[in-house]
Amino acid sequence: MPLVLPAPIWRRFAASIYDGLLLLALWMVAALIDTWVRDALGGAARTRLAFQILLFLVGLGFFGYSWTHGGQTLGMRVWRMRVRRVDGAALRWPIASLRYAVMLLTWFALLIPALLQFPKLAEHVHAATVMIAGVAFSIVALLVMLLDKRRRALCDLAAMTEVVVEPKETTDTNSVPPE
Repeated sequence: MPLVLPAPIWRRFAASIYDGLLLLALWMVAALIDTWVRDALGGAARTRLAFQILLFLVGLGFFGYSWTHGGQTLGMRVWRMRVRRVDGAALRWPIASLRYAVMLLTWFALLIPALLQFPKLAEHVHAATVMIAGVAFSIVALLVMLLDKRRRALCDLAAMTEVVVEPKETTDTNSVPPE
């Protein structure tokens, strides 16, 4: 049985950049399709909440499908990682949904300082409080990963999952291919 190693934080971060860019592209396509459909139906108004739910469901579809069908997103595949339950079993949709929701909250907290650079958001009455809360939450999330021996993130702890490094595929150059 091969040794199962927890994925290092730097590798998880690299994969999250890949997956974050892919998620952003999927959200843009969803927004375009939503606009086309609303225009085709006579310009029906869209509520902010309905649009946020649409974007959440698109992300859940991407991550949930990837995690429940092989345990890897595109970014995780590139960096040879797999998400699984702590008992080694594959994820099911309820666990993937919980993991995605907590992951999305963590990403949002990490992005708060950048988002508050936009003038309209920076002028908000509670901008400083939100900035401090986002930075504090991000520090706690990073400390949790650093202190956990399996390098689990908050989403992993909430969903009882872990991200492990996949072993390199070895090719035997001395073997003769079958005829």
